[in-house]
Amino acid sequence: MDALLDLVDQAVVVCDASGVVRWCNGLTGVYFPGLRPGMAPNPVAAGPLGQAVVASAARFDADFLGRRLTGRRNTVEDCAVWLVSDETGARRREAELRAERSRAAFLSKAGRRLGASLHHGRTARSVVELAVPALADAAVLVLPPRRGHADWYRCAAPGAAAESGVLPVSSIEHVPQLVQALSGLWPRPAPCRPGELGALGGAAPPDPGTGGESLVMALPGSGAPAGVLVLVRSAGSEGLDTADTAVVRDFAFRAGMALSTAALYAQQAHTAAVLQSGLDPAPLPEVPGVRLGAVYRPAPEALGFGGDFYQVEPAREGGGGVDFALGDVCGKGVEAAVLTGHVRQSLRTLALVESRPLRVLDVLNQALLEADSGRFASLVIGTARLGSGGTLDVALAGGGHLPPLVLRRGGTVEAVDVGGMLVGALPGAEFGQAGVRLARDELILLYSDGITEARGGPNGVEEYGAERLAHDLAGCAGMPAGAVAERIELRIADWLAGHAHDDIAVLALQASPGSSGAVGALR
Repeated sequence: MDALLDLVDQAVVVCDASGVVRWCNGLTGVYFPGLRPGMAPNPVAAGPLGQAVVASAARFDADFLGRRLTGRRNTVEDCAVWLVSDETGARRREAELRAERSRAAFLSKAGRRLGASLHHGRTARSVVELAVPALADAAVLVLPPRRGHADWYRCAAPGAAAESGVLPVSSIEHVPQLVQALSGLWPRPAPCRPGELGALGGAAPPDPGTGGESLVMALPGSGAPAGVLVLVRSAGSEGLDTADTAVVRDFAFRAGMALSTAALYAQQAHTAAVLQSGLDPAPLPEVPGVRLGAVYRPAPEALGFGGDFYQVEPAREGGGGVDFALGDVCGKGVEAAVLTGHVRQSLRTLALVESRPLRVLDVLNQALLEADSGRFASLVIGTARLGSGGTLDVALAGGGHLPPLVLRRGGTVEAVDVGGMLVGALPGAEFGQAGVRLARDELILLYSDGITEARGGPNGVEEYGAERLAHDLAGCAGMPAGAVAERIELRIADWLAGHAHDDIAVLALQASPGSSGAVGALR
């Protein structure tokens, strides 16, 4: 029982009917150092407790030895049991609990805000705006220098919007603490003397004044600091205790990780944009006697990279017309895009030395096999040459691709069975060929399986299919090639109704004597 009562956060004093102390727990000796069992509480040894016992009072509330003590008497059989609490300690513990909850709430808020964006600039602004006033009266973030300059962000006062700018490296070199923190050689917070940060010019934080302090700390990143945070606390601010210092370190870690993640994302996004710009279909050329229309839409999960492609080039030999191709490489995303780039570049190179579509597929098949990537492609390539009477003579070669569709002037749709084996799948593959003559305003439509295999409709899982494509194409009779391509895309979009889809590519070529036109759409 003695051990259990020693765990109680109150002093417990048991007095008999004559007022003599018969038992007390360990905390009694802290509140009343002169009180022992066998003694009668007196005002000298027991202060307010002795006064209450002498006066037979039921409670007391008084200051004693630097504490605010409150006591309450309970009667158990013939004994008086006094329970005495230290209100000063209780208030202090309550204040400490509130402070700890405030720190936890701040770190939780910081984590949510820092993780809400992958934009590097927004993340940097969030760092300084979160630091003020929770950690300091002003804050400056200096990012690692690039090309002789460093970006900076500053929040100069509580509630102020973050400012930003660019700082020459020569200015940073005048502040040794910044140099060491940016190099990763000084991971601990380093104090700055008044005036040292003035070398930062427009990026300098407000002067903390006499008695204030400025702390420079590196924000840990992936192998190198993600930046340096300068915290400025004025003379009237409370100093940082151990718990506050731990919060600053925790915030610095979270801010560094968020900045590193945002910087990595920005780098990857830039790389993806550069790669994508080289993989996107080139604008369709304008060629007399031929109208062109095209649509390209990569799968949503492919990050803008797709395995479908088309390309059209003006014919190199005299006589007018175009050379064209539409294909679908196996796979999705970056891996498919790499092979797509290989195939497209190979086709451009082969066009310089070979104009026969069937021979082009033979050489391309051998090139893909020698690359040993384990990937293949379905492909339709061809030439369209101006014929007599405003016609367009189309020669096709196919490697395992879907049959092109011909739209006649009366609305009749014909499938052209080119045939052939997949390109890059087998040595000695055999490829098909076919020829079509288009009269004025008639067109031929090439498309990828992202069209026919698009799943949607009333139940969300039905395929669009070749029959539905032919039916919708028949309704486009008399429309120019660009409008036909866009009409097919709209029909597919309606069919999908927001569902996921594979890469989509459409290419339409139309005989149009005496005129030219090209409409291409990249979604």
